[in-house]
Amino acid sequence: MNKLLQFFNHLVKSKNLKYGTASLIMIAFVVAIAVILNLIVDMLNIKWDLTPNKLYSLSEESKQILEKLEKDVVIYGLFDEGKVGANDEYHEVVNLLEQYDKYDRVTVEYVDIDRNPDFVTKIDPDDVLDLSHREFVVKCGDKVKKLEYYDLFRTTFDQYSFQVYKTGSNAEQGFTGAIKYVTADVTPTIYFIEGHGEIGVDSGFTTIKTILERNNFAVKTLNVLTAGGVPEDATIIVFLSPSRDLLLEEREKIQEYLFNGGKAMMFFDPLQTNVAFTEFNKLLEEFNVSLNNDSVKENDASRHLPNNEFALVPQLKQNTVNSALSPNSFLMVMEKARSMEILKNEKTYITVYPLVVTSETAESLNVESQENNKTGELNLAVAVDYKGGMGDTKIVVVGDSNFFSDTASQYYGPNGVYFFLNNLTWMYQPKDDIFIAPKKYESQYISISASQRNLFTILLVVVLPLLIFAVGTVVYIRRRHL
Repeated sequence: MNKLLQFFNHLVKSKNLKYGTASLIMIAFVVAIAVILNLIVDMLNIKWDLTPNKLYSLSEESKQILEKLEKDVVIYGLFDEGKVGANDEYHEVVNLLEQYDKYDRVTVEYVDIDRNPDFVTKIDPDDVLDLSHREFVVKCGDKVKKLEYYDLFRTTFDQYSFQVYKTGSNAEQGFTGAIKYVTADVTPTIYFIEGHGEIGVDSGFTTIKTILERNNFAVKTLNVLTAGGVPEDATIIVFLSPSRDLLLEEREKIQEYLFNGGKAMMFFDPLQTNVAFTEFNKLLEEFNVSLNNDSVKENDASRHLPNNEFALVPQLKQNTVNSALSPNSFLMVMEKARSMEILKNEKTYITVYPLVVTSETAESLNVESQENNKTGELNLAVAVDYKGGMGDTKIVVVGDSNFFSDTASQYYGPNGVYFFLNNLTWMYQPKDDIFIAPKKYESQYISISASQRNLFTILLVVVLPLLIFAVGTVVYIRRRHL
């Protein structure tokens, strides 16, 4: 017994045990700190969004809308969020909705309709929405809006594999737009004018139509002649590449609408024949703008696409209308464009802003003869602020329509759409009305040179192992003498 006590006494007094105990205490201390920090972070719900396009974060535009909500909104997710794993495509949507749920006027709830089928009948008694699993319903009072898969994700179809792939997120755009819709007292209406050979908004411009609808706009078509004028509920009227002129009666009706504070966006493409837009020009001249019947050629190689002098990369002008855009970094393509003139302004209540222009070496060519009409900096888009009528009239005139088409967005990126939305925002500025743009998935890559790669190889394969070996050797030698 005495020998056993002597052994334990010797063990307690040994230096190895002392240092071992100290090491264990230090390890336990570090683990305890890590656990406490994790608990604090979890309690405070602290998260960092490290994705390039902030897929899990709300934009400042959405925050402004949510902070100013005056009505309660409920967002229902029709599934069990507890079953959404980290690799589930709906994981980013669930994480994003956590940001919405932080606002006082917004509540996010999940209902597994497989277990609670009566909930569908309760929220949609007339089966108008045709709700199904993994869809969302945004509700305020009696107004509801459904969001399904294609409202939440940007997709593309691969014609070779016949597969649909996700390319980006529309989730914030969809949810914020739905909140705007269900809380709005009035739904603004954009009329796309028809009757003059215009391109239909459903024929190659579905991207912009979808964005408008998700941002609480009703998108309709209008024949001014058959309708007897512009309806009172028209927020903005849009001419999308007309190929025929207005009739006198139509011009008078549209002029009346504009003089009463109306808003109009006009997109004119170059025509193949010398079609006179007499009535269109009479209308525009009231606002100090004249449309040229030409096709613009760019002679500055840095301002057009390779091997195509008519595919323009115009310069953005810095002014009130373009204040939200950056002239030095904003690039968009106008594959074919016509120019316009800003007439001499003797009326103080009319301000015309040039929006995008060519270089000083560009040419204005006659559509038939292709002869040079004019050389120099040409206006490709202008904005008019007219304060001489019954309201604040605003007009945007652009010598191209293709720049914000579905095809242009696919090949040249979203800047054409952003330009359209920026002008729309300038024209229509009610309280809290802000456009939420979709987010594109982006991968971040680290590019290193051959010399950097060799350096990292030496550090990781040679230097670091030697350093670890040296430290271990020193520790071993010191412990032998303890």
